[in-house]
Amino acid sequence: MRLDAPALREILEASVADRGVVAAWEEVIKPVLIGIGDRYAATKRFIEVEHLISRSITEVLGSVPRPPGLRSPQVLLAAADEEQHTLPLEALAAALAEVGVPSRLLGARVPPQALSDAVSRTGPVAVVLWSHLPSTGSPEQWVSLLTGPHRPLLAAAAGPGWPRHELPEDVTPLDSLPEAVRLVSLAAPPANHRHNRRSEP
Repeated sequence: MRLDAPALREILEASVADRGVVAAWEEVIKPVLIGIGDRYAATKRFIEVEHLISRSITEVLGSVPRPPGLRSPQVLLAAADEEQHTLPLEALAAALAEVGVPSRLLGARVPPQALSDAVSRTGPVAVVLWSHLPSTGSPEQWVSLLTGPHRPLLAAAAGPGWPRHELPEDVTPLDSLPEAVRLVSLAAPPANHRHNRRSEP
C-alpha cells in the first residue's frame, strides 16, 4: 500500500529465488493479487497498487533466465481475444523456462486469426490460451486452431473464463500453474530430456 516499488521487487525476487516460480506464484503472488482484488471490490480503490505490483511481477517473472536459444520454442502462450490479463501466462512462461522449456508469449488480446497465423508460422506442439473473464472465453476461438493444418499436440484452455462444458473435446482445461507446467512439459520436453531419451537403449 506504500507503493514502495524497490521493496516490492526485492520481496518478489527473493520469493522466486527461494521457492521457485511455481511456489512463489501459488504461495505469495496469487494470494496478494486476490487480496488486492478483494479490496478493490469492497472499496473501488487501490487500482494504483494493483498496477504497481502487476508491473513488478512482470519485471521479476521476465528476469527468470530463459533456456538457451538452441532451438525454436515449441510452446505458444496467448491471451484470448479481448483478454487483457496476462500475469498467469507470464508465470507459466517463467515456470516453463525454469524447467528448460522455451516458449513464445504473444501477450494480451490475441484475435483468433492472429493466433492461427502464429501457429501456422511457428508450428508449436503446445498452445495455451488464457481467459480470465467469461466475456473473453468464447469456445469458438478454438475452431480454426483445431481444424487448421498445423493443429498442436496439446491445445489447452487456461483460466476461469472458459465454460468447461462447452469447450471442444480436444481442448484440455488447465486448473493450476503446476498442472500447466506438467502437461506442457510432457508435450514439449526440454532439449536435454529429449537427448536422454534418444540415448536410452
